[in-house]
Amino acid sequence: MDEPSEDVMPLDGNAAGGLLRELFALDVTAANITCGGCGSVAAIGEARFYAVAMGAVLRCANCNTAVLRLTHTPTGFWLDMRGARTLFVAAPA
Repeated sequence: MDEPSEDVMPLDGNAAGGLLRELFALDVTAANITCGGCGSVAAIGEARFYAVAMGAVLRCANCNTAVLRLTHTPTGFWLDMRGARTLFVAAPA
């Protein structure tokens, strides 16, 4: 799903928190992601989350670039971040 469907209402990126928590040992929704399309930097929780049959697509809230795609298969997780330049996770205090 590279283009959003008009009949699907997006949620914010926080809706992907449970799925991301299965893959990462921390709350990734607080991490900053840099969009490869427009260069904006925002918390993953600010991205637009689209649940699709194969998993999840998170899109930049600024330009709608797909910054993260995630799917969970019987053999493991697939994470595609080609729409992102960077992902920054702050060290615990």
